[in-house]
Amino acid sequence: MDIPQQLNQVDKPQSLQQKPQQPKQPQLPPQMALPKSDVQTAPIVPRQIDHKDRQIGYEIRKRHWQRYFFYVVLSVIFLAMIAYIVFIYNSNTKLINDITTANQDLETASQNLIITTQNLTDSEKQLVERQREIDNMEKLLADSQIELDQKTADLQKETDEKTQLISKYNNFKVQLGSADANIYSFLINYSTGVSAWDIAKIPLAEYNFGGEDIDGDGLSDAIELALGTDISKADTDGDGFDDKSEFLNGYNPWNENKLAVDYTFIALNSGLILIQVEEDRQAWYINPNDGKRYFLGSPANVLAEIEKL
Repeated sequence: MDIPQQLNQVDKPQSLQQKPQQPKQPQLPPQMALPKSDVQTAPIVPRQIDHKDRQIGYEIRKRHWQRYFFYVVLSVIFLAMIAYIVFIYNSNTKLINDITTANQDLETASQNLIITTQNLTDSEKQLVERQREIDNMEKLLADSQIELDQKTADLQKETDEKTQLISKYNNFKVQLGSADANIYSFLINYSTGVSAWDIAKIPLAEYNFGGEDIDGDGLSDAIELALGTDISKADTDGDGFDDKSEFLNGYNPWNENKLAVDYTFIALNSGLILIQVEEDRQAWYINPNDGKRYFLGSPANVLAEIEKL
């Protein structure tokens, strides 16, 4: 066998290597059968193999595989596109949810900020109100301190005046002469020493105004010295009213005001003899019936004047 024949045998498919079968002759009915002598047999001709058929089959299979590969690639691309679309959709959905959540959080934060700002504003108002209250309290405290200092100073002044008054009164009792021992003993036991300022708080009674009167105002020089008016002027303040009229009507002979009356002081000293420690130590009697002071003069004249009362 030569090489081309060997190649033909190798390349032939199994179906081609088999001998072709002769087609069966159709069977005729017996009545239609021809005599064997009349049947002519055709000569058997071997089938020729065409290489073009083999090439066509190869191309067909190749095209099938290419089609399958294309379908597979197309399916993969389609599935990849669907997966990508699903991924994009999920990403967008998540992004939308995140944006919605962020907007809600932002709105909540904004509301909280508004509430916090309102609370801060209220706190600032309360702080301003508290500061105002503190300022008022500090001002009140400062005023109270000033008032307390003033009262302390007044009390100290009053204490000093009382101390001086007591000292003067004690000196007055020491300076009493032995000749008037009985009178002075009476005064010591039944009288109280006061200042001219305290005496002025009691209305003056029209009593014992007689005596030498230089200015002719109806008040003796002795009583004017005790009262503190000018013995050389009938009208000490020059307002057109003499000193006696002003005293008896409750006016101040040194200015246009009325005299201040201390009814508590009068009640505490009612029925007592008050000795004025300034000037000549004149004595005054506080009458409990009318609450006025009666001039008794010097201590030596006290008993005589009391007998007149």
